[in-house]
Amino acid sequence: MKTARVLCSVLLVSQLAGAEIKPVKHLIDTHIHLYDTTREKKVGWPPADDKVLYKPHLPPEYNKLARAAGVTGVVIVEASDRLEDNKWVLDLVKDDQFYIGLVGNVDVYREDFDQHVARLKKDKRFVGVRARGPKAIDFSHDLVLSNLNMLAQRDLTMDYLTNGGGIPGIKIADRLAQTIPNLTIVVDHCLGYDFDGKPPSNDWVAAVASLASNKNVYCKISGLYQRCATQPAIKDPAYYQDVLEVLWKNFGSRRLIYGSNWPCTKHSGTYASFLTLVDTWISKKGPEARENYYWRNSATAYRLPLK
Repeated sequence: MKTARVLCSVLLVSQLAGAEIKPVKHLIDTHIHLYDTTREKKVGWPPADDKVLYKPHLPPEYNKLARAAGVTGVVIVEASDRLEDNKWVLDLVKDDQFYIGLVGNVDVYREDFDQHVARLKKDKRFVGVRARGPKAIDFSHDLVLSNLNMLAQRDLTMDYLTNGGGIPGIKIADRLAQTIPNLTIVVDHCLGYDFDGKPPSNDWVAAVASLASNKNVYCKISGLYQRCATQPAIKDPAYYQDVLEVLWKNFGSRRLIYGSNWPCTKHSGTYASFLTLVDTWISKKGPEARENYYWRNSATAYRLPLK
């Protein structure tokens, strides 16, 4: 019996290491970061003491591993808090049709927020803003709400990062979704849940249900490696199952989105191992759910030119 368990474990690790997944019409990775730590202006993230991430992470490296895993298109999420870096990353992938979107960074407290968003939107790949800045954001602040209303009016999407926010972060997103119902909100990294292998609390489940009742909210099944309490992250899909099932029950087939969070995945495994991990889960929901997860839902949430 012990031998059988060992063989199963070895097989699982082997599969997660680089097995090819069944093809889908499009496979869109909606969450990667590109940056160059050798630039004259030092990056604010990642921290310099991170020996894995603090080095250039640029298109040639990502292209190779992502295409090998079956990825057909990419949405970059800007990790810098410098306004000018939106253009830097757009210029970086200017002639590469593999990169179809950028969720940029424009401080939602800026008085000239809409002017910068309008300028960036001249590039059709600019699909939205991840709301973040040098200080915690008060999403009930008049200027913040005014700027996010303008974002919605321009048919652009807001990414919301609630890492470490837990239930309070989910409730903030819930209130915002109700306040601006025409704003498409994509909540990153499984709503910032800290995976510990245990079933989620009833309070968390209730908060998710309330958030998901807002039809303008999507959830990225992304960042599982980084949100895992054990590091390097557990690679057994069963470890994440209870939480993912809550997200599936509430967001359903039409509002869950794939994202890898590369290069942060490097701390725990290969790109292919992360993709295989999430695919093991979503494949059990059927072929239509896979197509929705890998591209249809992101095409809707970010208004991507996919058919």
